[in-house]
Amino acid sequence: MAMDPLTSSKKITDLPHQDALSLLELIHASLSCTTEEGFRKLMASVKNLISFDYAACLMGQKTKKGVVVRYDAINISYPAEWSYQYVAKNYHLIDPVFKENFSTFSLQYWRDTYKKKTPRKEFVMEAQDFGLHEGYSIGQRTLDGGEGSLFSYAGKSIRQEPRTELILKYITPHLHQAFIRLLKHGTERSPVTLSPREREILCWVKEGKSTWDISMILGISQDTVKFHMKRIFQKLNTNSRSHAIAIAIGKKLIDF
Repeated sequence: MAMDPLTSSKKITDLPHQDALSLLELIHASLSCTTEEGFRKLMASVKNLISFDYAACLMGQKTKKGVVVRYDAINISYPAEWSYQYVAKNYHLIDPVFKENFSTFSLQYWRDTYKKKTPRKEFVMEAQDFGLHEGYSIGQRTLDGGEGSLFSYAGKSIRQEPRTELILKYITPHLHQAFIRLLKHGTERSPVTLSPREREILCWVKEGKSTWDISMILGISQDTVKFHMKRIFQKLNTNSRSHAIAIAIGKKLIDF
């Protein structure tokens, strides 16, 4: 019989007292989390327990054949340009960690997964260019089995160790439930917010600057500008620059 991927022979009492206390406080906070702001605070608390540089979470919908055809994601701290490239190049179709997660939903240390199925060279090289050398990923199925979550933690500071794995196994079911509540209710309850970079880009758009102009002004790639604009459109529920500017001004997200 296959073991539940989140089952562990270790117990929370095996953690140092302060770690166990922080973990219990995090679990308690997750029970009332329904907004993106609250969820990001939860992830900040996770970082206080586990040393990582980057984190992201997503909820994927699978077909009966096990292929993920849609997913909703929240980028906590991954490089924005890497997130854009991952989506634009459909890397989820070739990423061994992504595939393994939506097959078993078990805890993975990336290096171990790569030993079982070697990823394409260009994928690994591009990930490493963004500092994504080592990492853990873990997820959980929804009750109906049609969807599942993926939580990824990466960076040079993360290390493979029993303490980290125990914490991830205990906290993931609670983050999973908080993420579900956020996706169902968070958008309705949370006010629209733009990141400082998104506001900066939209202000330049208001000044009539093109994607190329903005990339030169800010010293970022045109793809990164496009990625931020896509996020702005999603947040403001529009598909044109002029409409996005009008909505942002109306909501006082940028100055007139």
